[in-house]
Amino acid sequence: MSDIVKDATLYRIKQIELAEAEYYKTLVKTLDKIEREVISLVSTLPLTDGKLVELQSAIAIRPQIKAILEREYLAWSDTVVRTGFNKQAKRIEKAFKRIGNIPLAFQEITKGDLALIQNLKQQFFTQFKDVSNTFTRKLAEKVYTNTLVGSNFTVLEKELRQTINGIYASADDVEAQKLVSYINRNKFNKSKKAQVDKSIQTLQSKFARDRAGENMKRYAGQILNDSLRDFDATLTFNKSQDAGLTFVKYYGDIIPTTRRICRNVISGVYNKRKNGLFTIDEVNKLWSSTRWKGKKSGNPLIVRGGYNCRHQWSYVNPDWYDEAGELII
Repeated sequence: MSDIVKDATLYRIKQIELAEAEYYKTLVKTLDKIEREVISLVSTLPLTDGKLVELQSAIAIRPQIKAILEREYLAWSDTVVRTGFNKQAKRIEKAFKRIGNIPLAFQEITKGDLALIQNLKQQFFTQFKDVSNTFTRKLAEKVYTNTLVGSNFTVLEKELRQTINGIYASADDVEAQKLVSYINRNKFNKSKKAQVDKSIQTLQSKFARDRAGENMKRYAGQILNDSLRDFDATLTFNKSQDAGLTFVKYYGDIIPTTRRICRNVISGVYNKRKNGLFTIDEVNKLWSSTRWKGKKSGNPLIVRGGYNCRHQWSYVNPDWYDEAGELII
């Protein structure tokens, strides 16, 4: 017999993954455009023998950098929080209706849910905006510092490109650019993970690209990941609380990079019941007493395994399960 709770939860998770992959593609295009426009802008700075020389021009360029990021990146961010969140809210509603077994009023999106959705949109858009403000400052500082010391323009250009796109910055080298394009196209293709990892290693070793570091793409990609999943978790948590569902079950794939806490919960290491259910209080105690890399502060029902976690809780009634732990609804 099909487990409709599991199926409904995996449906939510799958749709988030699809949405993230789609928005990541548009993020790549957005950041590539920002990179081109910023480089085009700074190429107008006065040079003497190929070196930056005029501090006043370097200072004056900051508002123009800010305008580029706001026009391109914040427009992309707005699409994520408006369209992306609305679509996921509808999927949550669909999942609740599919499970049923709770009053209809709690299966549907209510006025209270709509108010919460609006607040979450504002909250996550602020996080995206913080990235825009942070990297406006970082890019402007790169221009000022390199002008102050009289750097060659090519030095500034490389620093700006990598501050925006990190390892995926545009390059004149045809082979490097092919690797960047391949990685961007296949980042979310599970069947090509090995090839993508190999391409990244080649960029790091052969082309001296540093995968770590503070670049705009890294931070924007993380907020994209976390915002979609935290939105889903927050709305699901609040709807379930309203419906009186106080037991939860953890769902999602186990892959090589899965954190130990998530792996143990899903595989039953911490199980106290045959059906694998936890009370909310049990989850809070487990999360507060366990440490792991990438852990986020906050409600464990919302932050789950931490940064970039791809698992989700589903809320249930223990009466839905028989003595053997099988779902009977």
